Amino acid sequence: MQNRKVVKEIALFAKTQWKQTKPKTVEVRRVKDKKTLEFGFPPVVLLTRAPVKFVVCVEFSDVLRIYHFSSTGQLLSAKNFEHPFEIRNEIVKKSTLIVKFPRKRPSRA
Repeated sequence: MQNRKVVKEIALFAKTQWKQTKPKTVEVRRVKDKKTLEFGFPPVVLLTRAPVKFVVCVEFSDVLRIYHFSSTGQLLSAKNFEHPFEIRNEIVKKSTLIVKFPRKRPSRA
């Protein structure tokens, strides 16, 4: 699948999670590649690609459920975490936000 189609499929999965389970928030995030080595002038950078490319974070009041997706959009695994704040801060540092539910829409005046 193409990258944009993968993002749309994962966003659709997140939307169904939002409608079915009614959590506080649902976020789709793309995991950043990790820099492993940089040398020379101009700098040559080697990146390590993770097998998990996308993460869907479903946050309830006391539990954070994380779904892991590959770069092709295949669901790899899901895991529950009891202390959501520590894990969520780590995920925010190592990923970029794509979609968030509930969406904050501008009010019409």
